[in-house]
Amino acid sequence: MKITKTVKVPSNIGLTKSDTGESVTELQNLLQKFGYLQLTPKREDEYAELRNEIASPKAEKGVFDDATEEGLKNYQKFNGLPQTGQLDESTVKQMGIPRCGFPDRRVGFVEFNEHGNRWPNTNLTYRIENFTIDLTEEQVRSAIASAFKLWSDVTPLTFTEVDNNSNADIKIKFVVGAHGDHNDEPFDGIGHVLAHAFFPPPNLGDLAGDAHFDDSETWSVNLPVSAGIDLVTVAAHEFGHSLGLDHSNVRGSLMFASYTGEHRFLHQDDIQGIQSIYGS
Repeated sequence: MKITKTVKVPSNIGLTKSDTGESVTELQNLLQKFGYLQLTPKREDEYAELRNEIASPKAEKGVFDDATEEGLKNYQKFNGLPQTGQLDESTVKQMGIPRCGFPDRRVGFVEFNEHGNRWPNTNLTYRIENFTIDLTEEQVRSAIASAFKLWSDVTPLTFTEVDNNSNADIKIKFVVGAHGDHNDEPFDGIGHVLAHAFFPPPNLGDLAGDAHFDDSETWSVNLPVSAGIDLVTVAAHEFGHSLGLDHSNVRGSLMFASYTGEHRFLHQDDIQGIQSIYGS
């Protein structure tokens, strides 16, 4: 079942320091979700530990204070925007682009980021637990295999699909809204967050390495993509997280957080990142 968007993307152009109210809270909520700000109470979900590692500034909810300005500037910096510290038109436009639900940890604002977790073996298995109604099972399987192949082509990694009766390192499923993650990280309906994934073990127990796709989106595998979201592109990005990569701040890299259309190749930044973990 498709559901409509439940999370607001900030749209009040011109918000600046000392402003107050619901529009400021909407901005703060987005900055907190993606790792740029801390509010009280803290957002508790699967990515809480990662956000804690970032040591983002702490803000007063509903008040555009110094911390909110700093968090917004950090968001602008990571996304290659002018660091105005105001909710300007280019920032609102960037915030409205569909993206991955994984936080932007931006450790030292290096290009590729590796988290430090890696799979102890290079022969990994995956299981597709269910399928989107937008595509045939064969199309989904082919898209997932193509996404994994981008990473196996430049590393010693191999990926083998197993059936639902077998244990798998990486579990893949299509879901909507709240879908049973620890502390839950619900999807927001059509648009904005497209998917999310989790680092390799030992993070998060059974969720480690898994990838979830928002089935409120319309998924496509046809090129060029004239309607819907390219499953190969989004899956390859999410599998980067499943293998231990953070978001990159390099526009043009597969691991950049935002989705702007089909991107079925690795940038040199992506290759450098994954090979720093698993070798070539």
